[in-house]
Amino acid sequence: MKISRITLHIVNVPERHWWWSDDTNGQPLHQCAAHGIAEVETDEGLIGLTQIERFTDQAVIDEQLRDWLGTDVLGYNLAQPRTQMAASFEQVILDLRGQALGVPIHQLLGGRLRDAVPITQCTGYKTPKHTGEDAAWGWERGFRYYKMKCITQREMDDEQRIRYVVDRVEAIHAAAPGMRVRPDIRWRLGEVWVAQELARRLRDLPMESLESPITKAATGGSHSEWKRLRHTIHLPIADHVNGSDDLLRRFQAEALDYAIVGSASHLQTLAESRLAHDLGMGGWSQCVAYGPGAAMGLHLAACMPHLSQPYDMVGPIAWEHDLTLEPFEFEDSALLVPDRPGLGFTLDPDAINNYLVNRFIYETD
Repeated sequence: MKISRITLHIVNVPERHWWWSDDTNGQPLHQCAAHGIAEVETDEGLIGLTQIERFTDQAVIDEQLRDWLGTDVLGYNLAQPRTQMAASFEQVILDLRGQALGVPIHQLLGGRLRDAVPITQCTGYKTPKHTGEDAAWGWERGFRYYKMKCITQREMDDEQRIRYVVDRVEAIHAAAPGMRVRPDIRWRLGEVWVAQELARRLRDLPMESLESPITKAATGGSHSEWKRLRHTIHLPIADHVNGSDDLLRRFQAEALDYAIVGSASHLQTLAESRLAHDLGMGGWSQCVAYGPGAAMGLHLAACMPHLSQPYDMVGPIAWEHDLTLEPFEFEDSALLVPDRPGLGFTLDPDAINNYLVNRFIYETD
């Protein structure tokens, strides 16, 4: 069974009102990014779906999709990841294999460890007022964890940065008292004492963790400052790890409570999760994608052994349409993992045409 034809849809779906950021803290590149959705057909009539990473150069997409043509879907060795668009390629190969075998992708990844994946209400930059309104919206719909990007160029000094985070957390607490909050500081508190002071002011508020609080390069990359912070505040500390070697260094340095894993390859991301679990570390991963990409993230998260905290899913509910015919089922702050063959989702052609920016077709000679 070989890939014979690929249809690439470039689409741009508007976000839910002020999902990512409001007018005060707008980020137009994030909110208006076009995404590539590919339908990949085989010579046996199966059609698989994949999503192209945002901001991938069109010349790279053209080169890679042409190179996919003729690939033996069942014979290709995914243990040898591609150098470009690896995750997109893995997704469509797994979708097609799952359809051919009649099993969901999570079975091909070793089997799911959970029937539902708890997720955060993952959001960006807003004023405290709009943050509270957004948290109330999420609480009413079943979210119990609120992840928010924190600190912008408007906050010029340490006190302003601390106040920006605290004010938003307080607004969430006032609007949804039971909501647990995960501020993503994005390494913008330069020194340990600033993060310590932030944690002190958050002591009586509903928190889940502090994500990426101080610079990665603290003390020449030895992570000693991360260890000092971790042992002097009451909140767990989480950060993104850059591969297995970085994960081991952070573990040996006692620098993290939670590891956020993520790679250019889905299979490598799963391997990092297994390593974190073997080291006794919890954590999570994340996905920023329309429905077809979010579905792959859901299968992957279902198989992650170290997933002790809610997954950051920026997909279903974030945009005004998922582009899929099948709904994402959301119950008790979690997305249900589908049991349908392959990815378990198909494209909604009317939605694709409604949000279409451009379309390209690649075929074998």
